[in-house]
Amino acid sequence: MKPKRALVVHCNTFVAALSLAAALPPAGAASRSPCTPRPAEGGVASQAADAPAVRLDAAQPTALANWDARPWQRRRVWIALEAGNAGDAPALVRPEMVVDARADGHAAEVLVGPTMAVAPHARATQRMALFVPDDTKTLGVRLLAAAPAQPVVATFALECSDGRFDIGETAPAIVPALDEAVKTWFNGFVDPLSDPKAALETVRALSSGAQDATDVVWTLRGLMQSVNDDHGFIVGPGEQPPARRTLVTRAPEFDLTPDGIAVVRLHAVDTSADAAALAWAASLHDGIADLAAHHPHAWIVDLRDHDGDSPWPSLAALSTLLDGPAVGATVSRRGNRPWIVDRGVVRFAGEPALVDLQPPPEPTFRGPVAVLIGPDTRNAGEDVAVAFRGRAHTRFFGATTAGFPILGVVAHRLSDGTTLGVLETRDADRTGVVQREPLEPDTLLKDGAAAAALPPEAVAWVLDERQADSSVR
Repeated sequence: MKPKRALVVHCNTFVAALSLAAALPPAGAASRSPCTPRPAEGGVASQAADAPAVRLDAAQPTALANWDARPWQRRRVWIALEAGNAGDAPALVRPEMVVDARADGHAAEVLVGPTMAVAPHARATQRMALFVPDDTKTLGVRLLAAAPAQPVVATFALECSDGRFDIGETAPAIVPALDEAVKTWFNGFVDPLSDPKAALETVRALSSGAQDATDVVWTLRGLMQSVNDDHGFIVGPGEQPPARRTLVTRAPEFDLTPDGIAVVRLHAVDTSADAAALAWAASLHDGIADLAAHHPHAWIVDLRDHDGDSPWPSLAALSTLLDGPAVGATVSRRGNRPWIVDRGVVRFAGEPALVDLQPPPEPTFRGPVAVLIGPDTRNAGEDVAVAFRGRAHTRFFGATTAGFPILGVVAHRLSDGTTLGVLETRDADRTGVVQREPLEPDTLLKDGAAAAALPPEAVAWVLDERQADSSVR
């Protein structure tokens, strides 16, 4: 990972160069006017001949409006997209700006916008912006819909800057907002960058001709996509950040098999209310304690349906199985904060308790634990899975997890009203391995085995593991 100081130096170098270009703004840098799109020539044709609109439906969930970009070279283009839903059910539409689209579906450049949720018999809008380099032949908008039941019609209105720009030239008024957004992202983003200079060059190119908040938003989107930051987000003033899933709390389930295997299943939990989250954690802890009183030979912890905004209630309740106290850490550019889980209490090392269930003293189970994971293991569920990583006599069964670290994204309200979500933390397991990808099982389960309440492979393993080391408990 590059040291923080080095990244700040790169950012300041970029901002100085940007300011130098802005000191001699080109003619017409602050003005723009409607431009008339012409159909692409010699490239991929639009769905409609003149490309003012496209139509999506169940039979054709993808559509392209593609224009001749040669008159727009070295100009900035703003596209106002409006989608209307004629159906009785909500429609989801994802827009993409594509440069020099090819017949195979690829393009020289693709910038993906946030998915638009279009209510029944309603309309939704999105503003898009892009600098058109001087070698661009076509510029288009590709729309992808989630199989709408009824037609969705999208229309486009385009504006172009009246002046042309060189790479890096930017309207002076937007430099402070762009500077703030770039520094906030670079100084917070947790993952190491293989080439910070190239990332900054991407910003410099994408921001050419930038004049307003929409330009800042699309510049940062392009930056995040260029470094495979799939978790960060940015929305302009007045726009809403990505909505989180609505969680409905389900009680944990417990079972004890005839051959002495204790089973605990965790489902979704809404942790937004402290009292309700604490009560859920207490019920999970008590259920585990009741099973432990039967002295099971092994445990199966089922996280295949576990989701939540906070892992702390789950970790506190699972303390007897985690074999802590150190079970993982939160990693950021500012350092590591180890997770300490012990006797119903979870905290960051050296900090006050996050959850304290105040249980009576209880023995730690050090025998075999099979952990079940899958695509619905997400958010807090993944944090809990990480806490089991590196534990002795532990094996993971199932399928790859969802891979979205919701707790790691910090939303920053910028001075111009833009909201920038930066992935600032990752989980690390107790061995120090930082989890930057979805969790993979040790044993991949397919088809019926993946959905089985008690996968035979997991049962066989815990029994074999117990027999192989009868001294563990």
